[in-house]
Amino acid sequence: MYRSLFILFYLLLLLPSCSKENSGEPAVPGGTGVTVGNERVTVMSYNTRHCAPYYGVSGEETVPDVDGIANVIKSKMPDVVLLQEIDSCTTRSLGVDQAKEIAARAKYPYYHFFRIMDYRSGEYGLAMLSKKPFKETKTYLFPDEIEGQVMTSDNAVGTAIINIGGTDISFAVTHLSTIQSERDLQITYALENIFEPIKRPVVLGGDFNATPSNSTIAILDAAGFTRTNTDPTKFTIPSNNPNRELDYITYYPNDRFRVVSHTVITGVNASDHLPIISVLEIKP
Repeated sequence: MYRSLFILFYLLLLLPSCSKENSGEPAVPGGTGVTVGNERVTVMSYNTRHCAPYYGVSGEETVPDVDGIANVIKSKMPDVVLLQEIDSCTTRSLGVDQAKEIAARAKYPYYHFFRIMDYRSGEYGLAMLSKKPFKETKTYLFPDEIEGQVMTSDNAVGTAIINIGGTDISFAVTHLSTIQSERDLQITYALENIFEPIKRPVVLGGDFNATPSNSTIAILDAAGFTRTNTDPTKFTIPSNNPNRELDYITYYPNDRFRVVSHTVITGVNASDHLPIISVLEIKP
């Protein structure tokens, strides 16, 4: 009898555990969890509207609140955060260096502000946060004129090289024009002059001001960039009642990444846009 009980006990020990701790899936939504096999990187893109909360009234001026944006980021803790519409020491944002403060409050050791222009006694632009150090950062301002057309808005691309698990990756953040013809010229310029010379994997995210069926996105797709979201119902704006997708995370080349998940974080009004977060597996 004791021999039979001992054998039964031994067999039970051999049964696989049902615990999620070693499942290889994210421990929490948006998190990287335990990685099995290839390295993973979690990327967030967020148009912050200079950290001004949105209460459903278009054009309404609200008091910027850095804590609102920082708390959203901190709740997910992605590896890399791509931020648009960031103020640096402007009167509009009460003299706050928003990139610096968001990084500090969300507990990110590395951040970089990509200046687009001077604005209200300070500066305005893009930013990037990272858990790992930047090897190189660059700001690419779009020309005032592209192919004979004068650009009426100030836009840019900010890039940073970050080593993830032994792989150097160029992460890029952008915010394109609201005007169709300008936007098409900007994305074409970026593809030819910024991204084509890069000889390493690229992850590009931001506010493209274009829906998935728009010609700007068609140009991006035709160049070989892959969007992490394939669900047409995952809208990103307005944050109180989203009805369209303008925010994207994309990558190139296709064979260097696999999309593990893509999520729109809903139920937050720290901006008029909703943040998006993608988990990517890095292929060798």
